[in-house]
Amino acid sequence: MAAQNPKSADIQFYLGLCAVKRDNNPASIRRYFTRLAALCPDYPDARAHFYLGVIHYSDDRFDEAVVALNRFFEIANQGDNPLYDAIYAEASNYLHWSQFLAEARHNQAPFNPRAAGGVSSPDREMMPYLTHDGSTMYYLRETAAGSGRSSFYAPAQAKKVWRLCSSRRRDTVFTSGTVMPPPFNQFDSEGSVTLTADGRQLYYSVMRQTTGGYANVDIYQSHRMPDGRWSDVESVGGMVNGERSWESQPSVTPDGQWLYFASNRKGGYGGTDIWRCRRNADGTWGRPENLGAAVNTPFNEKCPFIHADGKTLYFASNGWQGFGGYDMYFINVSDTYLQRPTNMGLPINSEQDNIYMGVCADGRTAYYAQDDIYLFDLYPAARPEPMRHCTGRITDGQGHPMAGTVEVRRAGADRASYSADSRDGSFALMLSMQQDNVVVARCEGYMPQVLTISPADVRRGLDSSRLQLQMPLLETGRHYAISQPTDAYVELLLSHPSMHICIEAPRAEEAKAVYDRFVDRKLRRERLSWRGGTDVDTLRITITQF
Repeated sequence: MAAQNPKSADIQFYLGLCAVKRDNNPASIRRYFTRLAALCPDYPDARAHFYLGVIHYSDDRFDEAVVALNRFFEIANQGDNPLYDAIYAEASNYLHWSQFLAEARHNQAPFNPRAAGGVSSPDREMMPYLTHDGSTMYYLRETAAGSGRSSFYAPAQAKKVWRLCSSRRRDTVFTSGTVMPPPFNQFDSEGSVTLTADGRQLYYSVMRQTTGGYANVDIYQSHRMPDGRWSDVESVGGMVNGERSWESQPSVTPDGQWLYFASNRKGGYGGTDIWRCRRNADGTWGRPENLGAAVNTPFNEKCPFIHADGKTLYFASNGWQGFGGYDMYFINVSDTYLQRPTNMGLPINSEQDNIYMGVCADGRTAYYAQDDIYLFDLYPAARPEPMRHCTGRITDGQGHPMAGTVEVRRAGADRASYSADSRDGSFALMLSMQQDNVVVARCEGYMPQVLTISPADVRRGLDSSRLQLQMPLLETGRHYAISQPTDAYVELLLSHPSMHICIEAPRAEEAKAVYDRFVDRKLRRERLSWRGGTDVDTLRITITQF
């Protein structure tokens, strides 16, 4: 019949249905429905467009699949038809994936990976981490553990083990790298290094055989001692590590206040989830919190990397829509409400597993490992807020070093709180190259020091004296010059209930304007007693013209 009526669309349609129902023969399905589309592109039965869409999808012709599947829904949605209802959900799934893959192809980002000079060797490398100042790269390298017994007839094969290594940057390339000495490389398996901005606190993963032969992976820490050596490693504590759960792949914020990690602990969404915990005032870690459904799925999320901006999280997942296996995603964790992670797209992601990526502080360069360590230019839409590593020092009026905290506040990000070393008053912090940075230095018994650093200044590179902060002693009756009524001064009032301040300015209206900004910014919000006007006893603020 088909030979006698080669131009009959109906015959091609029913032959195609027979091929589907009889033996689900792909070649026959393709032949008949392709002929049907050529004879009658707008065939009235929605099933013709469904199977044509499936053919286009199988051929990686996703744009054409979208057109065909949309036509299926145009016809199917005109009325009730059990034949259409039977394949409606399947058609929705095909359309969903066709749209995703078509858009990904149209929006492929430039991808120019290049081997990191010096650090990439004939041996395999994996899990790289670049410090915030860009000076050192930590990574795992597969090296020979030594030779075994051999003979003329059967030469021994050297056993390969993974060792934690580090390489220093020299101009534009890294050194070839060395195996890190003790206290590292002492356990069955180690890796996934992350450091704070000052380079003094290191976290990494350790696998140890426990009683009963269970290989437990936990997160350990070490701090840099005054002589430059690393202290003995120790567990970050039972609040993070579980006896029968897997905690690994830590990533710490530059100020050391938040620790992100992957875990299969109870209470998650399924598989491996990404969690985070906050550092307590005593230095211990608080109870971990799950990042929620905006990040985690019933499948696996792993390899978190929190950028130097403290808010852009990159991670791997096989639960979100992707291109096969694990893909890399990113999301702003400072506000996950109604958000979902963004797939890094083609060709960064592929049908292969893509499970780890880090991003340099400036946000322009990313890195990953695939036997060697590679760098590539990160496309603009996936870039975090550009940051720069800066250092400074806190001293008293006589130039003596002081311990204290240095906060950095900027719009759209959580407040970062860095610590100054009590030995020399030094600190390191990350400043934005995109927006103003309000830096607040605090020491007990001293007036806060506040300065605003523009992104232009950060981009140019700060003068070495800009962050050399001298703290004036907090004394009754003393005058302090302030440039703006920031929250730091309001918080000073909140922490000293008996303190009164007097705002002095050349003109009364200037003093009143400063006062109004004080009240506007924080006092009402913090529920200090306020009855309007200038009630000195209540507000503890007076204004004076000089």
